[in-house]
Amino acid sequence: MTHSLLNMALKEYASNKVESDIDQFSPQYVKVGKFDIRYVRHEKANAPTLVLLNGLPQSIRMWESAWSVLCQNFNLLAFDIPGFGLTKADESDMSPRKLSQVVIQVFNHFGISKAHLVGPDVGAPIALATAINYPNRLESINIFDGPGSYPPKMSPILNAVIKLRVVRWLAKGLNKKSVMETNFKTAVKEGYHHYRPTKRAIKEYYDIAFDEQSHRCAISFFGTYSKDLPWIEERLKEIRIPTLITWGKLDPFVLVDNADYLSKRIPLSKVVVFENASHFSSEDAGAAYQDAIINWCQREYKQVYLDIKGSEPAHKTPIGHGVLS
Repeated sequence: MTHSLLNMALKEYASNKVESDIDQFSPQYVKVGKFDIRYVRHEKANAPTLVLLNGLPQSIRMWESAWSVLCQNFNLLAFDIPGFGLTKADESDMSPRKLSQVVIQVFNHFGISKAHLVGPDVGAPIALATAINYPNRLESINIFDGPGSYPPKMSPILNAVIKLRVVRWLAKGLNKKSVMETNFKTAVKEGYHHYRPTKRAIKEYYDIAFDEQSHRCAISFFGTYSKDLPWIEERLKEIRIPTLITWGKLDPFVLVDNADYLSKRIPLSKVVVFENASHFSSEDAGAAYQDAIINWCQREYKQVYLDIKGSEPAHKTPIGHGVLS
């Protein structure tokens, strides 16, 4: 694979903003069990603890644009999920339930007894599995743009990858280069409505998308959905962790209908839909997402206990038009 695709992306898709000389997301690693976990840490005393996961085919650089604001409000930890981003894994490690165990191992390593957990995209079922298996370790969860039921409402291509073994076999073999290219374009362009990632992010996503082991891990993870997503769906009504469900209304990959479906089954939930955001909605929504997660962790997650009234709870109100700048 030549670098022509990377050069094109840097020229056409990258943000025009000048990057700081200091790269807060320069890769650093810590050994947790069998994994070398890539992470970024910001410690803030007397503040809520927020743990951020990453989506596919991105890394925790997806939090670059929000990092400075979140640092003002939270004791922060972001880490790349094993098999995704820059944290390496084996295909046998890849399932939402298995990776929920790693989330708790990371908590333990950093001395985090309890936290708010954010799971975007592939992190959504991992966060849900963590809430089901380890409720005493979570204050709340925020999930967005990722599945939590089976079959999820997804694009036809993603549904084929999830349901058909032959499609996954082809994605790992004969069609792997075209799939890698598609994933890269999703990470830097197709997953956004208007946001533009930094040049550092584009370069990192290129390395991730065209790493063969990471690619195989991602496809194998999708192969576990037929078992793990029904297991999660059966237990959604048992979740007693306050759950913030945020979504990009323009998401073409994991459709916004999933947000409504999940909210009707998770008892202590609130829904926020960003009208002008696509799949990577935390970046596309920008300040609107940042305000939503700050308000949630500072006070709203406690309020949902008081809001379970009637069939249409007052807290389940999507954000309307015009929320994005």
